[in-house]
Amino acid sequence: MVKAYTSRRKSDGKPRKLRKSNNQRAQRRQARKIVEAKRGKKLPKSSLVHHKDTNTAHNNPKNLKVMSGRKSHGKIHPGKA
Repeated sequence: MVKAYTSRRKSDGKPRKLRKSNNQRAQRRQARKIVEAKRGKKLPKSSLVHHKDTNTAHNNPKNLKVMSGRKSHGKIHPGKA
């Protein structure tokens, strides 16, 4: 299984590059890590990262939006559980 991201640094102190993933759950985790890196702090566990174009493989920071929880995310996707 391919890891979607790594939080460890190389021996020279530089961060490792994010790797592409073929696993949908790993791609969602990767999106969360991208948002956290951009903000400079961890997101609360209750927060969700929404992909504006609904393509979970498209993890451009401009395509990602932090939602406060499942209820607010459900307003965007009515009818989905």
